[in-house]
Amino acid sequence: MEGMPRRSSTAKSSVCGGKPICKRRRPKSQFLNLPEDIQCKVLSELALKEATRTSILSSEWGSVQSLHPRLRFDGATMCGGRTAAGSKEYTQEFVQSVNTVLQKHNGMFVEDFEVKFEFDRELVVHLDNWIRFAAASQTKNLAFDLVPDEFRGCSDRYLLPAELLDCRTTSRLRSIQLSFVSIILPPRFNGFPNLRKLDLHLVHVTAKDFQDMLSSCSNLEWLSVVRCHLDDELKVDHPLSCLLHLHIAHCEITKIKFNAMKLKTFVYRGECLPIDLSQSSELKDVHLYLDDLTLDHALTTFPTALPTVQSLTLKALAPLKMPRLLVQNPGKFSQLKYLDLDLMIIHEDAGNILSLASYLRAAPLIEKLELHFGSFALPYNGWEPIRSLPGCRLNYLKNLNVMGFMGSTGQLEFLLHAVENAPVLEVLTLDPACRFNVDHQGRTYFTEMVREIGIKHLGERVLPTTKLCVL
Repeated sequence: MEGMPRRSSTAKSSVCGGKPICKRRRPKSQFLNLPEDIQCKVLSELALKEATRTSILSSEWGSVQSLHPRLRFDGATMCGGRTAAGSKEYTQEFVQSVNTVLQKHNGMFVEDFEVKFEFDRELVVHLDNWIRFAAASQTKNLAFDLVPDEFRGCSDRYLLPAELLDCRTTSRLRSIQLSFVSIILPPRFNGFPNLRKLDLHLVHVTAKDFQDMLSSCSNLEWLSVVRCHLDDELKVDHPLSCLLHLHIAHCEITKIKFNAMKLKTFVYRGECLPIDLSQSSELKDVHLYLDDLTLDHALTTFPTALPTVQSLTLKALAPLKMPRLLVQNPGKFSQLKYLDLDLMIIHEDAGNILSLASYLRAAPLIEKLELHFGSFALPYNGWEPIRSLPGCRLNYLKNLNVMGFMGSTGQLEFLLHAVENAPVLEVLTLDPACRFNVDHQGRTYFTEMVREIGIKHLGERVLPTTKLCVL
C-alpha cells in the first residue's frame, strides 16, 4: 500500500513498546570470495588448532582447512589433559589426530611440517609415514623433535628413512630441525643444496657422515649442533661460504675446524678444546662457555684461533695459580673492542686476580670491559700491601663494569691497574655483592662497607673526567 514503509530484504521487523525494531541478518562471510592464494596466506599465519576452528564460523569454511600450509603437531598441546603423558592411550590419541589431519591435506603442498612428541618404538611406522608425507608434500621446513623427558642412558634413536635423503626431497628443504634421531647417509647422497638452517640435537651420526652432509650444504647460513657425540673432530674442510651463525654445545668432540669465510657469530659450550676458525675473516661476535680455562691457554690460543673477533664473551672456571702474575708472550686480539669476562675463581686464587691484567695487555684496542665475579673473597683489611704491575696503556678503554664487587685485595689491585692506565675512561661501575649467609641487616652493613672501600681506594685514582658509580 501507498504510504507504508517498505521492508528491507536484509532486515526483519518486529515491534517492542509500539516501536518497530529492525534486526539485521548476519552478513555472509567474504573470506571465500578472496583469491585462493590470499586464503592460504591468511591461514598460514594461524596455528593449526586455530585454523581448524575456522569451520565453526561457517559451514563453508570446512574445506578451507585443507589449504593450511603449516602443520605443527605437539603432543602436549593436542593431547594434554585428556590422557596421561607416556601412556599407550596418549600415543594412540596423538597418532590418530595427526593422521586425521594429514588425510585432509593429502596431495597438497605443505610448507612447514613439525612433530614434537617423545620417541617410542611403537611410533616408528607412523614416523616413517609422516616423513613420506612431508616428502610428497614438497615440504620446505621440516622439524622432528622426539626427545624424551628422560633421555640420558637412552641409546635408541629414530632412524631417518631414505625418503628424506633422496635428491628430490633434499633439494626442496630450506630448514631442518632434528632431535633424537640417527642419520646414516646413503651411498649416493647428493646433499642439501638449498638448505639455509640446520638444527641438530641429540643426533647419532658418524664424523664422516657429518662432514659429508655439511660439505654438501653450500647455502647453509645457520648451524646448531647440541649433544651430538662424534668422539672425533668436528670439522668441515669444504668452504661453507654462506654460513653466518655457528652454535656448538656439549658435544663429545676433540676439535672444531670450519672453513666459513663469512661467519659472523660463534657460540660454544663445553670442554676447552682446539678451535680453528682462522679462515673466518668476518667473525666478530664470539661467546665461549667453558668448563675450565687457564690464562695461558686463553691468551696463547684464542688470539690465533679467533683473529678478527671484536666482541668476546668468556665464561669459565678459571684457576689463577701461576708462577708469575702475567702471561709471557701472549697473543694479541688485534680487533677486540668489547670483552665480557664471567669467571668462577676459587677462594684460594682470589689473591691472584691482578693476573687478569694479561687480558688487557692482549687487547690494546679494548673500549668496554665487563667483569663478573661469582666467587667468595674477604674485603680489603687496610694493612695488606697493594701490588702493582708495569704500566700498560689502555688508550681506548671508556667503560669498565664490575659485577660481584667485594672490595677484596685482588679486585682493588686489578681495578687500580686498569684506571691508572686508561686515560680516556668515562665510566667505572662497581656493583657490590654479599656472598655471606647473613640476614638483611648484615647484607646492608656489608654492602655499605664495600661501597666505602671502593670509593676510598678508587675515587682518588680515577681521572676528574671519569664517573665513578658504586651501586
